[in-house]
Amino acid sequence: MWPVSLIILIVAATALIVPRLVDGDDILGLIEMAKGGQEVSSADDTDKTGSGRTHKIQAGDNGQYMTEARLNGRFLDMLVDTGASAVVLPERQAKKIGIFLQPSDYNVPVQTANGATHGAHSVVRELKLGPIRLKNIDVIVLKDEALSVPLLGMSALGRLKGFDISNDTMILVQ
Repeated sequence: MWPVSLIILIVAATALIVPRLVDGDDILGLIEMAKGGQEVSSADDTDKTGSGRTHKIQAGDNGQYMTEARLNGRFLDMLVDTGASAVVLPERQAKKIGIFLQPSDYNVPVQTANGATHGAHSVVRELKLGPIRLKNIDVIVLKDEALSVPLLGMSALGRLKGFDISNDTMILVQ
């Protein structure tokens, strides 16, 4: 009977550890856990209530929320825009993260603060905001003259458990 119990214990331990191995950012935590210590984490790594991973964004002097995001492994500064229905990227930023489009791809009608234009639909394989990880996010790419800064819109924010603003801090929860 004890060999069966041992196999069950190994399977259970593997089920807890293997998902963390998929994300290389948690390797330090695994090493500490193996040593019997506490997991290493950043200050905004997990919500203390246990509800998920969080990412805190301080409001800038202009009252806007800018955050560093990692799209397809490349860092971009993005403006959080809850009024944008999608993540929206200027063409130069899209190229930086590996999205290359043809002129004929710009066939999606888009209404921006500067007026109507056409964008191109694409997908970002992975978007990271601190400890938050999202996969296969729909994005709209606009010509550089139509958009100067990447927007973190609802195609990403809507996939979160929630977000809240309090005391000039936006908290995203996965």
